[in-house]
Amino acid sequence: MDCLKNGRLLIAEFEAEERLRASHSFTLPALALFAQRNDLLLQGMDGLMITMAEEGDMLVTRVPLPPEYLQWWNRTFCNVSNVSPRPEPSENVSASGRESIYHLLQQDKTMHELLRRSVIVNYAAVPEYYWMCQALGIAVSEPDCSAAELLSRKSWAVSLRKELGLCPEGVCVSSVEAYDRCIKEMLARYGSVLVKDSMGVSGRGILPVEHEAAAERLSRHFHKQQAEGKQNFDFVIEPYLNRTMDFSSQLHIFRDGTAEIDGYQKNTGRGFGYRSSCGLSDAERNLIFSSGYPDTVRAIAGAMAEAGYFGYACIDSMIADGDTVIPLLEINPRMSMGRFNLMLQKKTGKNCRLSYAEGTAKQEGVSETVLSDLDTLGLLYTGDRPYGVIPLAPAAWQRAECRGKRIRIYFALVYDTEEQYEKLLGSWLGYCTRCICAGSVT
Repeated sequence: MDCLKNGRLLIAEFEAEERLRASHSFTLPALALFAQRNDLLLQGMDGLMITMAEEGDMLVTRVPLPPEYLQWWNRTFCNVSNVSPRPEPSENVSASGRESIYHLLQQDKTMHELLRRSVIVNYAAVPEYYWMCQALGIAVSEPDCSAAELLSRKSWAVSLRKELGLCPEGVCVSSVEAYDRCIKEMLARYGSVLVKDSMGVSGRGILPVEHEAAAERLSRHFHKQQAEGKQNFDFVIEPYLNRTMDFSSQLHIFRDGTAEIDGYQKNTGRGFGYRSSCGLSDAERNLIFSSGYPDTVRAIAGAMAEAGYFGYACIDSMIADGDTVIPLLEINPRMSMGRFNLMLQKKTGKNCRLSYAEGTAKQEGVSETVLSDLDTLGLLYTGDRPYGVIPLAPAAWQRAECRGKRIRIYFALVYDTEEQYEKLLGSWLGYCTRCICAGSVT
């Protein structure tokens, strides 16, 4: 721990919206909660925070980063150290290991001194962070938790769109009865709509409704939850627009209310879920700039500051048919995958595309020589080699517990041209299929 130089401690708790959501909340049929997920995917994702690291930072992860991985990163980018909480066994620790990383840190007494003398940089502010700070007497470095909770709600973004005169029109519904009434009106007006869980995560909280039969099925689902005692009903109904491109702005709001736009990212998805991030082309940038998009983002940032928020943020936007720029879909008062890719672009000075592949981990386990294999094959990004693969979050796929289970392999590709990108992607996915995942990699 003595290698902590500039006092920054990077900590990530993903899917913050679910930790912020009210108890007894209604959910959509497609919304998977913690108990229904492969926890291994979430346990290893905290390693993605290494993309935010500066010289001398320390990264907190649930599972220690492999030494050879950290050595490669330090040679290629900047010197970063890694620490993992080691709480004593307790009946309060769940078998799944999905309690908050802040809870784990609070349990590990050997971490307390480090936490007290560090500047904590969070991926997102979640209640457990504030509880840890209160328990350990640490000054909170984030805005009030209520501000993060408010701005995370899709209903708040819909209200802000109305205030700023932005499209699309959306309706916030706070009861099953309001849903039954509004869904009919919106279907009659637009033909097809999206129903969004106000605290939904990564597309799992979005359900397309394209006809009355689907609306009635969802109504029955809500009425069943109401009979079961669910109380917090917070959904948004919006027109289903034909999108041609998703993109986002990455910004930082300062304590004095000023804001800086750090960059823009193009996003791709599978269904309504996240798939990849990369930079905008000149034509795409010109299109969104000509619409006055940066000024709109600054107005959004101003409203966020007035609501008491400061820190990293991501504004999700899109381009619809006819090159129509839709500046505000959702607000993420936290870091994002786009932010991670933007940081890699700045570190490499090159085009980068962050994405992931999925497959079933080989039963015999993943070789510890992945980095040396990739280097031998001429695929590993090293700085001296100005293109290649940046493997990310290795704990999500490289440890023994993953064998035979569905895994997600995060990575970024550094490239000059689209042709070079496609060649690198094919070679990298081919290696994954041979050496990491059984069967095809999707």
